[in-house]
Amino acid sequence: MMVVVGSLTLRRVMRHIRTDGRHLPSTETTEYLQADRKREEHRGAFGYCFRPHGRTIYRPTPRTALIKRCDVQKTFLINFEDREFTEWPIEPIPTREELRMCAESGPPTNQPAPTVLVETKTVDTGERREIFGRLARHVMTTRRVIPLAGRTHQERQTVIDGWYIDLETSVSCEPWWWSGSGHGFLTTYKHGDQPERPTFKNIGEPVRGYAVLLRTTEGASVSEFEVTDLSTAALDPGLFEVPPGFSLVEQVRQEPIPPLVIRLKHTYERLKRRAHIGA
Repeated sequence: MMVVVGSLTLRRVMRHIRTDGRHLPSTETTEYLQADRKREEHRGAFGYCFRPHGRTIYRPTPRTALIKRCDVQKTFLINFEDREFTEWPIEPIPTREELRMCAESGPPTNQPAPTVLVETKTVDTGERREIFGRLARHVMTTRRVIPLAGRTHQERQTVIDGWYIDLETSVSCEPWWWSGSGHGFLTTYKHGDQPERPTFKNIGEPVRGYAVLLRTTEGASVSEFEVTDLSTAALDPGLFEVPPGFSLVEQVRQEPIPPLVIRLKHTYERLKRRAHIGA
């Protein structure tokens, strides 16, 4: 059974290790939850690649917060550096009964055949340890993306080594099937290729609970996810409000201001294109 708390603060960090062994800048997130509302503060880094040497310079992204308010059925994205925010409505969630009726109606006719099999094998190792005063389970998940007939892509494998606790972190207007495991299937393809159409096969009991430690290995790339702080102290309701004096805009900036050399390069390319068009 999931543990539900009245107020919750989670701080977590995501680390990435490149194939050459170098550590990329980490991403830090702080999440505040309170019954029907959630706030997620995010701070990361954006890389600018300088050719022809391939050197990358990282700049911190602006401090932002994503606030979900189920009571007013709105989501707000705030940029604190620019003192701006944008908002959009929360879409209604289909009920279990609506999903059941949809499933019983059968798949659409003339559905294209799957192109990849996503096989997920989940194994509870039986190991247990205490994390933040809660019993955590050690679970290994291996996901294989296997090309089916007619596809030439190579098979891909992802191994997720994780520790999970029983903790509910969703709010009332989020889909009831969401979990804190952070697992999903992401398809990528080059321009001109057809997107992958997956079919799924699960082996073992699916992972449950909230991930507090994860190490994900895909080929030679490794990413690490760690919850560094968990608190159930009372929260200030003002955390879930847009600060006074902030301007409503269509879109807020989420990337840093590029380095001067990048801005000069973009200006030169724009002038060059204009000169070519006017010639």
